[in-house]
Amino acid sequence: MEKVFGRVDRHWMSSSSLANNPLGDPAERALYVWSPPGIGTEVPLPTVLLLPAFTSTGVAYLSEGWRRKSLPQRMDAFYADGMPPFRLVLPDCMTAVGGSQYLNSAGCGEYATWIAEEVPDFVEAHYAGTGRWGAVGSSSGGYGALVLAMTRPGRFHAIAAHSPDSAFEVCYPPDFPAAVEVLRSAGGLGAWWSDFSTRNHLKSTDHAVLGVVGMACAYSPKTGEQPLPCRLPVDLETGAVDTEVFETWLDFDPVRMIPKSTEALSQLAGLWLDVGRKDEFRLQVGSRLMAKSLAKTGIQCTFSEHDGGHFGLKSRLDHSLPWLAGKLTD
Repeated sequence: MEKVFGRVDRHWMSSSSLANNPLGDPAERALYVWSPPGIGTEVPLPTVLLLPAFTSTGVAYLSEGWRRKSLPQRMDAFYADGMPPFRLVLPDCMTAVGGSQYLNSAGCGEYATWIAEEVPDFVEAHYAGTGRWGAVGSSSGGYGALVLAMTRPGRFHAIAAHSPDSAFEVCYPPDFPAAVEVLRSAGGLGAWWSDFSTRNHLKSTDHAVLGVVGMACAYSPKTGEQPLPCRLPVDLETGAVDTEVFETWLDFDPVRMIPKSTEALSQLAGLWLDVGRKDEFRLQVGSRLMAKSLAKTGIQCTFSEHDGGHFGLKSRLDHSLPWLAGKLTD
């Protein structure tokens, strides 16, 4: 039997929301769209946004490796097995500090507006849609799916979050000391940033620092601060947590946001949440707390735990994407 393949289109879109962002990141972005085999742009379909994890981007899902199929290849297989048709959108969400947490922030730019308003408008100008949108992601991408659903009621019909950033007091501070030592050894944040900005590769030690400065630009921005427009949640002299700054981070913790977002979340036709019991960033704690909070408020949530950790989460899409397809076509 001859195999039939879906189509992946690459678009370039210019964003008014990302123009003149504080990190100087490009306002023109690549956007990849997978369409099911044999279905043209004029056929109305639901659409799913796949939000990349921190330091990743949409094009990463197009690659295949040893014993690992690309996401479009897996999508073709899901469709052949009877998955309802939808279009999958893979955006480039990279920033100079690794990501934006899909928030509107004076430290990163207007990424929530871009991903929740401009990207859907652009896609719907090129492809017929049903008006039903889903969002899915892992780690920071899962965080983005959750928070956008909480803050943009009605924008998404269903979402799926794999190991999303949550329970900030558990997941973030244990990694602060490693970042502090890197920055102290480099001669301070300014010296580290000057070196980092001129390199085209990541050192193993960069990840700890990006985890702090990237989140700080999203959660604790400060316009005019140098070398980055943010306040760090840790004292670089002692390594102690700056509780005043960290309190601003906690306002963005989805565990704390759920009680204030029940009306928005109740509008979803489906909410998927899963996490690995061996998560290296301790995100199982936050996911369990969220599942417990959602249950108390009566919001339906498909929650599960698996035996994995935080890495290799792309395989979890094999479960959530067919589930989303069903929710978007019910």
